[in-house]
Formats: sequence, structure tokens, C-alpha cells
Amino acid sequence: MKSCILCQSPQSKTVFDENGIPILECQNCGHVYSSYEQEEHYEGYWDGAEQTYDLEWWDNAHRAVYSDFIGTYLNEPKGNLLDVGCGLGFFVKAVLTNKPGWTAVGYEISKQAVKFANEQNGMKTVYAGLVQDSKLPKESFDIITLWDVIEHIPKPHSLLTYLHGLLKPGGVLFLQTPNFPIQLAKANLKVKLRGMKEGVHYLEAKDHVNNYKMSTLAELGKQCGFIKPEYKVLMPILSVSGSKSKFAVYVKLAYYFFTKLVFTLSFKTINWNNTLFLTLKKP
Repeated sequence: MKSCILCQSPQSKTVFDENGIPILECQNCGHVYSSYEQEEHYEGYWDGAEQTYDLEWWDNAHRAVYSDFIGTYLNEPKGNLLDVGCGLGFFVKAVLTNKPGWTAVGYEISKQAVKFANEQNGMKTVYAGLVQDSKLPKESFDIITLWDVIEHIPKPHSLLTYLHGLLKPGGVLFLQTPNFPIQLAKANLKVKLRGMKEGVHYLEAKDHVNNYKMSTLAELGKQCGFIKPEYKVLMPILSVSGSKSKFAVYVKLAYYFFTKLVFTLSFKTINWNNTLFLTLKKP
């Protein structure tokens, strides 16, 4: 990308270089984005001829955060939920299992992931394709969720504006994405300790083409017609990528409780959690 998606300024500075791919920060508004030119609707994340899925990660490790979400946001006895970029369908399954009064629909561009969701996960309300092509009825959903989606989309305004139209008045948009300042600190620490190496997760410059802070993610929502941004700190994924260590999970949990305490004591102004959890409302 050549300019900032939030303010269109071409003025930027490099804040991290990931194996030759600069990650840039807008000098006008502070939004961070990758210089890598990713296609708008990349379908290869889940696909591959020999693709297998780590169900310990995608299912078991996510159950705690999904449960926390359901307990926090789905307090009404019934409602309609749409999960955009639903992957293998485990979140849709969690909603339908734990909230039988709710309907839950998922859309995912990867046909291979949807095949798994339909055939292996038993999710008959998960569909393949772009949600923008779904012809879902306007103002029909109480809440729309995007789990680890928004950072993958080069130009997200058109998607969020479309989702705004699908929400009922007063409906909620939920966005979950890595917390860039914390991820940058971790990436810099990895480089300092081990140097820059191929195949190591730093900031995932080819996949995470937009990187959000609290201020810039809320600003994106505002530009798409949403109001009342509110952040929370939810449970983490109970696994550490690339590690089977239970001790690492305990460390991750301890860090979660620490960041939640700091967030609370700072009146929701200091967010050191690894992940941003944002809700926005449709007027």
C-alpha cells in the first residue's frame, strides 16, 4: 500500500522491516500498514492441497475466549449473529451450542474451510463466498463479529459500510485484531534476542496488511458510520503458537490478568493486552 487508508496521507516512516518488507506508520494520523501489496480478497489462508488443521489450536484453545465473548455480549435470550471470515466454523458452533435461542450464520471466502465447517463440524449455516455477495436481508442482525479478519483486508471501508447496513438499529459490530503496539514490542524483542530469520512470526507483513491501535481501529469504525467504541479485555487463546508447553499457557494467562487489571485501573485508557476487542454500535 502506498498511502494511509484512514487519512490518505502518503507520508510515512518505517517502524519495522520484516525480511525486506517495510511496515509503515502514517506520519499524519499514526495508522500502521504493511507495504506489501496483498490482493483484496485473498483466499489462500485456509487452502492447500495437503492442508490439515490444528484442531487443538482452532477448537480447544479458542473455547475460553468464545465463552467469554458469549457471556459478555450475548445476554439476550434470542438474537441473530453473523460471523464474517468464520474459518472452520468453531465460533458459529459455540454460539449455537451455548445460546440455543440465537441464530448464527457464518461467511468465509475459503471453500476448503467451509467444506470442513459443513462436513466435519456439522455447521449447515456456514457459507462460502464474499459476504458482500450474500444478499442477506438489510437490518437483520443484532451483532456481527470479525475474529482476526480486519487486519487481513487492504481496504476495509467498503466491507464495514456493507456490514453497517446488515445490522439492526442499535446493533453491534465486534472487531478482534492484534494490538499493534504490543505486537511491535514483541517483534523487536525477538529480533534483539535471535536476529531476523525466515519463517518466524514477527508482524506477519504479508498477511497483516493493516495494523491497528486503539485509536486507529475506533477511527476506522467511525469513518464507516459506527458510534460508541468500547474496548474490553477478554480471555486469551489458551495456547502459544509453536509451543505445546502448559507453562507457556500459564504465563499467557498471568499476563492476561495483569493487563486486565491495568486496563481497569487506568479507566480503559492503557491496553497492554496482546489483542484488541472492540465493539461499535450502529445508531
